[in-house]
Amino acid sequence: MASWFRQITPTRVPTDIVVPFRYWDDTVVLKSITIFHMSRYDAVLDTEKLHESLERLLARKGWRKLGARLRKNARGQIEYHIPAEFTNERPAVSYSQDRHNMPISEHPLASQLPEPRNRPAIVCDPEQFTSLIRPPGTPSSLDDYLTQDRGQLGLHIVSFTDATLVGLYFNHTTTDIMGWGSLMTAWMHELHGRGDQIQTPVGGDPEDSEDFDPMRRLGLNPTEPHVLEDRHMGTSGLVSFGLRNALDIGFRQKEGRIICVPGAFIDRLRVHALDELKAEASQSGQGVEAEPFVSHADVLAAWWIRLNVSLFLPADSERTVTIQNAASSRKTLSSDFGTSTTPYISNFFTMLYSLIPAREILSRPVSWLAQEIRRAVVEQGTREQVEAYFALQRQTLGRVLPVFGDSGMQLMSISNWCKANLYGHDFSPARVDGIDEVPRCCSLIEALQVPLGFPEGTLVMGQDRDGNYWMYAFRVKGTWGKVEQALEGMDYTS
Repeated sequence: MASWFRQITPTRVPTDIVVPFRYWDDTVVLKSITIFHMSRYDAVLDTEKLHESLERLLARKGWRKLGARLRKNARGQIEYHIPAEFTNERPAVSYSQDRHNMPISEHPLASQLPEPRNRPAIVCDPEQFTSLIRPPGTPSSLDDYLTQDRGQLGLHIVSFTDATLVGLYFNHTTTDIMGWGSLMTAWMHELHGRGDQIQTPVGGDPEDSEDFDPMRRLGLNPTEPHVLEDRHMGTSGLVSFGLRNALDIGFRQKEGRIICVPGAFIDRLRVHALDELKAEASQSGQGVEAEPFVSHADVLAAWWIRLNVSLFLPADSERTVTIQNAASSRKTLSSDFGTSTTPYISNFFTMLYSLIPAREILSRPVSWLAQEIRRAVVEQGTREQVEAYFALQRQTLGRVLPVFGDSGMQLMSISNWCKANLYGHDFSPARVDGIDEVPRCCSLIEALQVPLGFPEGTLVMGQDRDGNYWMYAFRVKGTWGKVEQALEGMDYTS
């Protein structure tokens, strides 16, 4: 009877190449997250061309890890089981397709996919599109990958007579966003017949002489402490934080929303922010040599975080707001691993932290907060600080991401995916009409399975060709009404 209550692991295939799981992919947080992503294109695409080109890519040297099956060994450790050859019976990619003989505008659900607005706005609840993003039988947790004969990457395509929805899904242990962006770039090269431009990822294939897990030693030899080490929350601190926030983390349901922010709005905010910072630098006598810089990503994050803090914390609150900003380590550690010029298809990132009292965020302009976010990028993004970060992560149970702050803090996570360029891919070779024109990507929809119930977080999914930023954010159920009301009442023209 016990077998009724547990899934049965498939029998091991003797010809599979068995390799230990990569060290920094094997963390409790990454294992708990499954990502479903869907892009809408305004052209009919040949589904077989899309599928077959992705299969060909994953059969290439260095890319076969993505077609590996995940299994646990006798010690309970996860391993990659890579088929010696991908076949129709054991493909690299889990593939499914739905066809609808109608324009997308006539489909009762797909016709509601969001369009950009001329102002920052909540445009949809991604849960309403679950049936489009997630066909029956798709995995919802790591256990599904461990107990099924499927590769780590899934492709689901929904076709209409005038549009195509392209969906990808994977567990977060497969890769981070920059690895995903490299995967998409290589897929486009394969689709266009540019095989000579496809690079072999760092780590290569496990049966080669290359080091399959080159990052595993990170954090063993830090040369300096983390700049926020005195605010580092160890196991006891995280337990205390969890207990104080048990209601939000463990019991209150979360809701996600898709937010579209016009690029022109962020452009104006950034110009205004730079003007303010330059004026402040001039008044303080810093001069031209200290001319300030904040990126569009800094300004977008500062505006969004400040808006949310203003809605849910009092203006005089001393509560620490901990801004947790995801950053790829590829460029910083490129001299060690060559990862700024060669793809690395795994997780390779740190979190950059800004710890600021709520009252200070609310009493100062967006420009000041953007500069604080930029300061964290500069100070915590060095080779030495990245090594110090990984050293702290090694010390945590389950390799939980190091967290800095205090048990009473308001934790706000943000991850900007713009550099992965999810909107910029050219599917034109797959156009059924044969027109040599890049199909327009009209919208992105994101859905996460996050069993840990993170209290608040935002993904900046990317910037479309019209400059609009698309974000997926989640927070405690019942609180989105306040955000929507604030966006509707905001003066966005000045």
